[in-house]
Amino acid sequence: MKSKWIYVGAVLLSLAGVLSIAKFAEPENARVQQHKSYNTEVKDTNLSVEASDFSSHLPVVSIETDGQTIPGRPEQGQRVSQVENTFISARMQIMENDGKLNTLKDEPQVDADIQIRVRGNSSRLFDKVGYLFKFTDTDGSDKPYEVMGMEQDSTWVLHGPFLDKTLMRNYMWYNLSGQIMEWAPDVRFCEVFLNGAYQGVYVMTEQISVGEGRIEVTEYDGRSNISSYIVCVDRESVNDVDYLDNFTEYARRMTSKVEVKYPGARKLTPEITDYISRDFSEFEKSLYSYDYTSKRYGYRNYIDTDNFVDYFIINEVTQNADAGIYSTYFYKDITGKLKMSVWDFNNCCDNYMEYQQPMAGFFMQNRTWFFMLTKDEDFTEKIITRYRQLRKGILSDDNVKAYMEEVQDYLGCAVERNFRVWGYTFESQNDLLAGEGRQIGSYEEAVEQYRKRLVSRMGWLDKHIDDLYSYSHESVNKKFND
Repeated sequence: MKSKWIYVGAVLLSLAGVLSIAKFAEPENARVQQHKSYNTEVKDTNLSVEASDFSSHLPVVSIETDGQTIPGRPEQGQRVSQVENTFISARMQIMENDGKLNTLKDEPQVDADIQIRVRGNSSRLFDKVGYLFKFTDTDGSDKPYEVMGMEQDSTWVLHGPFLDKTLMRNYMWYNLSGQIMEWAPDVRFCEVFLNGAYQGVYVMTEQISVGEGRIEVTEYDGRSNISSYIVCVDRESVNDVDYLDNFTEYARRMTSKVEVKYPGARKLTPEITDYISRDFSEFEKSLYSYDYTSKRYGYRNYIDTDNFVDYFIINEVTQNADAGIYSTYFYKDITGKLKMSVWDFNNCCDNYMEYQQPMAGFFMQNRTWFFMLTKDEDFTEKIITRYRQLRKGILSDDNVKAYMEEVQDYLGCAVERNFRVWGYTFESQNDLLAGEGRQIGSYEEAVEQYRKRLVSRMGWLDKHIDDLYSYSHESVNKKFND
């Protein structure tokens, strides 16, 4: 009998060990990843970019504007901040066959009217631009569609990788972030035609917005003066938008503006804007007070700490230069705590245009809000513990290297088709990256540079992650503590 219980105990211990390994080996959140699930066995060898004989294993998007120019690009002598965000009407078709190549002659899975404009900031100056578009009904109202297996919605982003010559940064980090965090935008690769002309590989992306499968919060009922909300920290726009009168601006810890994204302009009232300003400022006031770590008054009462920790790690690992100052999103359910969403990894892993980023060193601890959060040793310890956990699974060297290789293999001939149009960007005179030694001469070089940088970066963090404790040490924070 005794030997029987010993055997049972050994089996249970063995099972516990397997489950422990699986905890790190498997994604934390289920997520459909296109490069593992869509047309993976379809043979794609056609290199033509002519509409008449084009074919692709990727979904194909065709946009017809009836001769109109899609607005949103700065005119000569105009700054990006001076561009008015106006839309034009157009027609979009999406061909997305399962198990066979897609062509422009196929029956479209989506055939719809859209409103479309150029989107982005510095990327509006690129030859290959990104687009924001909304599906519309015959009366002009928004009409949701399911796109490429993603949850139906009316508003979408077409990201056009141009600065990112690997074509995969946003696709990869939205997917990895979606495994790590509660929510990150869903994405799919596709190839785009505009008025019959091939535009290259794009990434169809969910906009950060409220809805089923997107940010799921209690929707505004239009009656009360309080609401769930989404806000974005970014460059100031000339458009008629509502900015928060939030506390951090007075604390002089930021130069960017905080713009209300939800509720949208049609539902947003001065009372709701005032409520969001006050609610967001409550968090900021607690963070910049002497009581910032206290149980009763501290910041933990206002934010989802684990969410902020994950946001910190993802952007620190990738050295995502804009995080915390531009393209920085917060969202909050009316009954919940403040959370953050990742957005835009185009500049990450030493792909920032203006200067070369050193591989070593931290930067997120100097960004607004995190400047104070990392003064709390408990918050810092959460970062270090979570980072080490993620390095055993989703952020392991083996996983990220395999991910890049899988995506590169999946894109296949689509890469060559893309650079039949945009291949001139590999020429030295067309280099957009400032700094010596950053010229990339081919797609393969771009992927290798990306891989080496990311692996080296995480290797440096492995050795120095404990150094984050120095930012929360009492010796440097006496003036911030009660």
